[in-house]
Amino acid sequence: MTDLVKVKYTEWLTEEALEKLKTASLSGMSRTQIAKMMGVQPRTLKRWESKFPQIREAAGAAKTVRDPVERALLKRAVGYTATEVTRQRNDKTGEFETVKIVEKQVMPSTTAQIFWLKNKCGCEWEEKPTETGGGVVVLPELLDDEEG
Repeated sequence: MTDLVKVKYTEWLTEEALEKLKTASLSGMSRTQIAKMMGVQPRTLKRWESKFPQIREAAGAAKTVRDPVERALLKRAVGYTATEVTRQRNDKTGEFETVKIVEKQVMPSTTAQIFWLKNKCGCEWEEKPTETGGGVVVLPELLDDEEG
């Protein structure tokens, strides 16, 4: 049984197999889906990732791409302060000199907030209007007015 497992993980250490893992990760497959593709249980994939950095990096390729994008989206959602530096070339020396430094407040973006909440908090923020038969949408606030 041990030889079978050993053969299994060594198959995934080849350059071609690691590229397949990386492609699967970047295409949006979850760790569970990747493990299934590999023919192993998710816990086996997790164990292999802890033992073999090549497998961890390939199977987690999307995370390295996704993390900076997620940080930028969150930053835009909550707002931030940016420092803007204006430089101008000195006619005498030919070198750039700082003319002014301005600190600007970038306001939070409600669009980024909505996107973040829907994707990170799942069903709590899904838009689910109440439907009745025949495709008629009944808005909850209208129900209260008519009933009261």
